[in-house]
Amino acid sequence: MSGSCVPFSAGQLLDRATELFGLDPGTGLQFWEGAALLAAARPPGLPASSSTVRPWIETQGGGSYTPPLLPFPLNPTAPVIIWGDRLNSIAPEALHALLSTRYPAEAMVALAILDQTGGLVARSGCRLADLPTSDLSTPDYWLLALGPLPISSELRSAESLRWIMARLLGPDGCPWDVRQTHHSLRGALLEETYELFEAIAETDSMGMSEELGDLLISIFAHSEMARQRGAFAIEDVFAQAGAKLIRRHPHVFANLHVDGEGTVLRNWEQIKAAELAAKGRTRASLLDGVPVALPALAAAQALGKKAARAGFNWTELDQVWAKLHEELDELAAAVAAGDTTHSAEELGDLLFVATRLADWLQIDAELALHDANTKFRRRFRVVEAAAAAQERTLASMDLTELITLWEAAKASSSR
Repeated sequence: MSGSCVPFSAGQLLDRATELFGLDPGTGLQFWEGAALLAAARPPGLPASSSTVRPWIETQGGGSYTPPLLPFPLNPTAPVIIWGDRLNSIAPEALHALLSTRYPAEAMVALAILDQTGGLVARSGCRLADLPTSDLSTPDYWLLALGPLPISSELRSAESLRWIMARLLGPDGCPWDVRQTHHSLRGALLEETYELFEAIAETDSMGMSEELGDLLISIFAHSEMARQRGAFAIEDVFAQAGAKLIRRHPHVFANLHVDGEGTVLRNWEQIKAAELAAKGRTRASLLDGVPVALPALAAAQALGKKAARAGFNWTELDQVWAKLHEELDELAAAVAAGDTTHSAEELGDLLFVATRLADWLQIDAELALHDANTKFRRRFRVVEAAAAAQERTLASMDLTELITLWEAAKASSSR
């Protein structure tokens, strides 16, 4: 053992650990020196900073960046022994943080403190959450052991979720789940997406975590169904997603230089076109690729953006405003003429141009309307409550009274 305070080898430590903890080296036992384990979770290929592009948290003004522990070097479903000594010291808090990313807080940990000859000084057991990290800082040798977790309890990993889904859709699984199809689960996928949308809008971090988990359930369910019918498996989903992100970000994963976000977006579209060509597919129109099921307002903005990238766009914001007023005048004329069909057409044109204005203002039209709906609901409930406090209904009030309540509701809210 290089740098050890006495000639007590790693092999001898392994023998001592298996004796103390009653572990069998032939059962996939993992044996790690603490510093090497921490180093394995921070590969040199993952830079912590850049001279030109700051991490997301810093770009958003949210604080300092902490790199993820990747790749996770342990298999929690197999036993593990971690060791250290006085000279090969580690930051105990860092080891605790690494273990806590995959092991549950209630996972049992056995700790042994040894002297220079390998003699047992102290031995204890506790939950991972209660691990006395200070005990890893001073002894000549320390040994830490974690037993294997059942895959059904190793809940902080994709493997566990895959096992659960395979169990639900496998022999003696759930009678309801095994009757579902890709088609029947479409509604659930859409519903979970909108629930995530709502959690994001409300800045509900815990809700976001839960709804992202629900989306993962859908992804793993569809993938397991596809695996069973021989179409693809979750590994293919991971591989395609990872390869696509690397391929479409050559300015990050290769040596391509970009001059800003505009160049990134243009490269993205060019790479997508090359990907389609490689598959023997082409798009008949530059507007292809906008999902039919997308909400109409979001689809309108997406179509407008695609056209703009092809050069079909105004050159000045004033031109957008002029077009908006033109469409508003045309709608007013159609309404005045009593032409319902033409009025609907002109209203659609007005809404479409409104999404182009949103694009020029760098606003997501769908999100803006969603926020407006939320604001309207909130203020309208205040109006209802105010009317109820007067023991009246909204229907019994005239417009002047309703406007008064509405203005009071606006004043009581900052938005």
